[in-house]
Order: sequence, then structure tokens, then C-alpha cells
Amino acid sequence: MRRLLAQIRHRWRAVTNDEAMNVELDDELADHLRRQTAAYIAQGVAPGEAARRARLAFGSVQRYREEARDARGLRWLDDLRADGRFAMRMLRKSPLFTGSVVSTLALGIGLSTAVFAVIDATLLRPLPGVHAPDELVQLFRNTDGSSSLPHVRDVRDGATDVFTDVAAWTFTQVGVTVANRTDKLFAVMVYGDYFTVLGVQPALGRMFSREETLRSSATPVVVLSHGTWRTLFGGDPGVVGRTVVVNGRQVTIIGVAPQEFTGVLQMVRPAMYLPIVQLEPPAVVDDRGRGFVNLIARLRQGVSLEQADARMRVLTTALQPVNPRAYVALDAIRVLPQSEAGIPPSMRSAQLGLSAVVLVVAGLLLLVACVNVANLFLARAGVRAREMAIRLSLGASRSSLLRQLMVESLVFAGIAGVAGLFVSSTAIYAVNRIEIPVDFEVSPDIALSPTVLLFALGATALTAVLFGLAPALQATRPSLAPTLKGEHPGNGSRTRLTRLLVIAQMALSIMLLMCAGLFAVNLRSATTINKGFVSESLLTAEVSPSLAGYSGARAGDFYRRLMDRLRALPGVRSASMVDELPLGLNNSSTSVAVPGSVVPASDNVTMAFAVAGPGYFATMGTSVLQGREFTRLATRTEARELIINQAFADRFWPGKDAVGQTVRSGDGTFTVIGIVPTGKYETLGESPRPFMWFALSETADFSMVLVIRTTGDPDAFISTLRNEVAAIDSNIPVSSVRSMERHLGVALLPARLTGTALGVFGLLGLLLASVGMYGVVAYTVSQRTREIGIRMAIGATGQQVVRMIMREGVTLVVTGAVLGVAGALAASRLLAGLLYGDTVDPIAFGLVPFVLVSVATAAMFLPARRAATIDPTLTLRAD
Repeated sequence: MRRLLAQIRHRWRAVTNDEAMNVELDDELADHLRRQTAAYIAQGVAPGEAARRARLAFGSVQRYREEARDARGLRWLDDLRADGRFAMRMLRKSPLFTGSVVSTLALGIGLSTAVFAVIDATLLRPLPGVHAPDELVQLFRNTDGSSSLPHVRDVRDGATDVFTDVAAWTFTQVGVTVANRTDKLFAVMVYGDYFTVLGVQPALGRMFSREETLRSSATPVVVLSHGTWRTLFGGDPGVVGRTVVVNGRQVTIIGVAPQEFTGVLQMVRPAMYLPIVQLEPPAVVDDRGRGFVNLIARLRQGVSLEQADARMRVLTTALQPVNPRAYVALDAIRVLPQSEAGIPPSMRSAQLGLSAVVLVVAGLLLLVACVNVANLFLARAGVRAREMAIRLSLGASRSSLLRQLMVESLVFAGIAGVAGLFVSSTAIYAVNRIEIPVDFEVSPDIALSPTVLLFALGATALTAVLFGLAPALQATRPSLAPTLKGEHPGNGSRTRLTRLLVIAQMALSIMLLMCAGLFAVNLRSATTINKGFVSESLLTAEVSPSLAGYSGARAGDFYRRLMDRLRALPGVRSASMVDELPLGLNNSSTSVAVPGSVVPASDNVTMAFAVAGPGYFATMGTSVLQGREFTRLATRTEARELIINQAFADRFWPGKDAVGQTVRSGDGTFTVIGIVPTGKYETLGESPRPFMWFALSETADFSMVLVIRTTGDPDAFISTLRNEVAAIDSNIPVSSVRSMERHLGVALLPARLTGTALGVFGLLGLLLASVGMYGVVAYTVSQRTREIGIRMAIGATGQQVVRMIMREGVTLVVTGAVLGVAGALAASRLLAGLLYGDTVDPIAFGLVPFVLVSVATAAMFLPARRAATIDPTLTLRAD
């Protein structure tokens, strides 16, 4: 051990005091020569001759220096330093070549890093502000992830052996009054030991007790987010114990969450946290069929995800006899790690797929850039062939030349990596400023985190290998004799490699552009897809009478009066309301029983639903296929009415008349009064699914979304709408006022972002492919100058030379195009689940190859035309 430590100290001193040790070595060598010279002088030899004899006897000083450095283990460091200095000289020697390489690689590295930064922020980064986030899991019972509160209690009580605790959460909007000003804020409603499960300690005060989250209290409480504490209360350290009005009720502030904590969704920043039992009535809290919350739990120490999942299957089986309608066989509980379930379940699969596509396309762009640069390096290798031949003939080893060329590649890639960080910073700045059309604060917080910088470093190193290795191998195998004579010997392997790179560049560019084209066409399809309603001339707005203290019949009277006023206005064709607009972020489901249906008992009978007012379908432009739609607010005495879509009817009453059939849900029985076409309800890409609408009750006091069909521009009606609500009660907040087209921005957001990103990548790919193709052909022509001169000397015309070069180039381009189209066809099959339209679009598959082949052909024509002007006399005289 002592010897090992001594070696380590010696090596460390050698690295950190290299110059000082060199000086010591030189002094020792000089002293030895002086002693030897003095010995010769003492023997009577003249001083000059004595010094000469001493040097001859001693041998090569340089050899002793190198041996000493070898003994210190620093030879490789010297070599690397020398190679680095040489690489920097080469970099400064050809600024145009350096600029082309660095800019091409910087684009590829920078955009790939920016895409990875988005993925890191949305998928990979651990949940901030919580304890041991890898122990957190979310539990999904239904396809949309929602569960009822009784279900939460079932899981909490039945799985104590695998979870330390289970809690529930969901989002809501609340009216918060501070200093006589009411704001509508985004809050998280919690149930159970939410903060304990997450392991969050308060920045001020305390978190909820178990009793406060499980049972309603006469003294409601709230925990503020750190941002709300700062903005609404100025960061007052004495805020704990003060009261704030939430939805018309005095609520006591008991604590402030830590600054870094944002809940269980990465990008969403809620304003406050409230117990569900404070806002929801007991009928909702105890309704087993009302699924509106998400479950989160913490695994016990030593319990794996698989064990928890198996425990949930056992629990589901045990609960089936007790609650058969809530736990049918296919209604098993799924356990997902928090890192895979931190976004709305309906958007997760689309997010994963689109993220993968954008990352792959960014990788393709980087690969195209590498192929371009590899071609440039290969061309430069031809220019440096004589240099390599001379060095090899002087005794340099091939491995040393190979090392030197790879160091050059690393230097180029390193500079490009630094420039790429500027490109990625610019792209990240633009992405962070994208406005997402939602009503709550979204902070993606995309940044060059240490993980992202590590990715950039890895991409830079990989890039250096990709574009540098093949040209380096080619450059260190020159034909010595003809090269030293100044001839340009035909290098078959280099020519084959160049042709392969041209084909690869064309194929990769075709795939890149076609993927971009498919998503551009997909965006057009998304805007024209049949959604089940007509979005044009439709204005939407959310009104919340409950936030102004309305409840029961008073709220129902408000809705009735508001509808009468709106329908009487000029410019309004029709008006109605619904609790949740289709293709938004919110969704609700409930369990149903269909008497006499043919659906097996094992099938899942949890259905998505909405609550709609009279005239809703007429206002939305949805035709009623059979029966009728709602004509008035539902009363407690009349029969409860239900409207279903065609998929619902086909599922439960195939081949039969569904109108007049009954459906049981909750504590009531509903009669089907109408059937409408099947539309889109959660995502544009969803498969046809059953959906149902309950009639709005005349005592409903929850928030509703107004839908108003206008005769002109719906945005011009916004002020009128606000005035009409204020004319009834100016204290009732109106929010989310926007046209249906803007509302659909949420559903179209993935397609728009992906289409825009891939469109940018496609244009850059086209630019890189064009420049690269021109460079390769120009280089190829320059290498064939002698051949072309001979051909023209023996009678070939300029047109024949142009045709010859173009024919050879077009052959490579078409070969690459065919391979690229085949690859794009295969990729389109993989993308089928993410596209709204056809996977083989004639525009994308016809236009892209035509454009790229045309651009490549144009890029080849200029060098070919220049070759036709070669003077054969001058060429042959040069030989």
C-alpha cells in the first residue's frame, strides 16, 4: 500500500509539476555531460574535442528525455498535447472548412440537446420537493385513471402490507378573496395523508391532520403554495392563523408549502391545497360510482413494484363479491411508478410517443450532419494524402497518425459542442415561451441541467467518432509510392466509402423529411377531423355561481335567467351549457348498470359522462340521430333523462332501439331519450368510445361552461357576455372566455408542437443535405480532373462530361432515395398510433423525394458544368 501511495504521489507530481521535473532532468543530463567532459580534459584532451567525445559517449539526450518521460508515464500526455496543438493549427489553417464543420455539427448537437432538455424536464426529472420520489406510485383503476373516494378507502385499508399510506388528489378552481378582491385560482384538493405520503414538510406552520382531510369541519383550513404566499400575502411570516375567503367561506391558513414543491405534476404550479371534504358534499364523498380523484401511495421498504401490483390484483378479486359493480374483472388496479404517471393519463401515451418521435428525428438530423462532415473530412483526407505518406515513410506509425486525426476530430467536435450549447439555449428559450392554452400556471422549466449537459457531452464525443473514424482510417492508408511522386492514385476504397456516404446521406435525409412531412400533414388532418361538433362561431366561457355563494335552487335560477338573456340577444343563434367541454383536460366517469344488456358481466361498465343543459347539442351543431335532446332543466319529480352516443347504443343494445331503454347509475335510474353520433371526447386520436350526458338539474350549483353559437366572430361577443352575467350578479366570476377554436388548442397542442419541431428539423435537414451533396460532388469532380482532361483530350465533349458526372451522381441519389422511401414506409408503420390520418400520405411520399432529388441534382450540376470547362491541355501538361 505504501508503495502504491508513493507511485500515486509521484504520478501526481509528474502531472502537476511537469515543467519543473523537466528542468531537473535537463540539469542532471547537463551535469553528467560536464563531468564526462571534465574527465576527458583531465586526460589531456582539448576542451572542444572533450565535449564532442562526451556527447558521443553519452548518446542521444533526447532519447534519455523520452525514456525518463516514459518512466513517469507521461508520454501519452505529451503526445496528446502535441496532437492538440497540431489540431488547433489545422483548425486555424482552413477557416472556411472549420466554419462549415462546426456550424453543421453545432446544429445537430444543439437541436438534439434541446429536444433532450424537453424530455428531461417532462419525463425524466424526479418530482421536486418530495422525499424519495422513486418510492412513490400512482394507482389507476379506470382507463382515465380516476377513482372514487370509497375506492381510495378500499385500497388504503386493504393494502397496508405494501403501502405506508394512500392518498388522493384532484384539481379544481376556487374563488379566493383577499383585500376585497376575488381571484379565480387553481387549487389541489386532497384526501388522506397527502403530504405525509409525499414526505413534504411545511415551510411555515403545519400540514393537514388526518382528521382535517377525512371529515368535514366547521373550521375549514388551507395550505398555501409558496408562490401564493409570496404574491397574495407578500411573504408575511405571520400568515399562519390568518383567514382567507375561499368560495365564500372563511378558511384558516395553517401552513405554507416549501418553495420547490409543486404537487405531483411536474409542470403545474397550484396556488393552494384544500381538503376535498371541505368543497364536496357528503353525497359525492361517499359515491362509489363517482370517479374524480387520482391515487398516490408510497411503497413500504423492500416492496417492489411487481409485488404491489400483484397485491392489487388480489385485492381486486377480494373486493369483487363485496362491490361487484365497482370491481368487475377487467377493472383491476394498476400500479405505476410516479415517474411514469406524473402527467394526465389521457395525454401520457401521446406524450411518450411524440417525445420519442422528435428525439429520433433529432437523432436523424444529427446523423445527417455527421455524414456531411464525414464527407468533408474524407475530401480533406485526399488533400492531405501526401502529408500522410511522407510521415509514414519517415517512420511514423499508423496508430500515431490515427490518434492524431481522432484528436483533430475531437477538437472540431468540442468546439461544435460549445457552439451547440448556444443553439440549444436559443431553442430552449423559445420553447419556454410557448403559451399553453390552459387556465392554470404551467412552468415547464426546461433548462440546461447537469443531466442535459452530460447528454450534450456524450453526443459531442459520439459525433467525433461517427464523423472522424472512417475518414481517419482511410487517410492513414495512402498508396505511398504514387502519392510521394505527387500523383493522385485512384483509391478504390475511398471512392466506395464516398459513394456509400452519399447514399446514406440521401436515405437519411429522405426519412427525416418524410417524417416531418407526415406530421405536417397530420396537423392538417387533426384540424379537419370529425370531432362530433362544429367548432366555428362557437364562444365558450366558464361561470361559477358557487364561488359567489350560490347554491341549490338559487344557482339553478341563475342559469335559467342567464340562458334566457343570452338567447334573446341579437347575433346569438343558440346558447346552452355543459359541465366539461369535450377535448379539454378534465373528464369524469361513473359506474353504470344496464338492465338486459348483452355485455358480459366481466366487461368494464365505468362510463365517461358530462352534464348538459337544454339545447346543448343544437348549440354544438351535433345532430340527434334518434329521439330528442334535453329541452329543460331536470326536476326532482320528473323521470331522469339520459342521452347517449352511437357507440354506447351499439355496445349495449346492438341491433335494437336504444331510445326508451334504462340505465342505472349511482342511486337513480335514467331513461335514454336520444342518441347522437360518436365524436371525440378526450383526445383527437382516441378510438370510438361510449359516452353519455346527464340532464342538468335545476338545483345544480357547480360551475358550468357556457356555449354560445353566434352569427359572426365569437370573440366580438366576449364583452357582451360579461355584461350579461354582470347584469344578473357582478360578483359571479366569468373565466376561460375564448372561442372553441382556441379551446381546441389544448387537443391540438401535441400535433402543433410536434409538427412545428419536425418542420424545423425537416428544413434544416434539407439544407444540410443540399450543402452536403454539393460538397461531395464537387470533391468527386476535383479528384477526377485528370481523368476528365484525358477524356476531353481524346474527343469527349463538354456535354458528354456533364452527362457522365450527372449519370453517376443521379444513380447514387436515386439509390439513396429508394432506400430512404423504404425506411420511411417502415417508420410510418411505427408512427401509425400517433397519426390522425393515413400513414402513407401521397403528398409526403411523393413531394419529399421529388424535392430532395431535384435539389441534389441541382447541387450536382454546378460541379459537373465546371468540369466540362476543364482545359485538357493544362491538365495533361500538369501531369
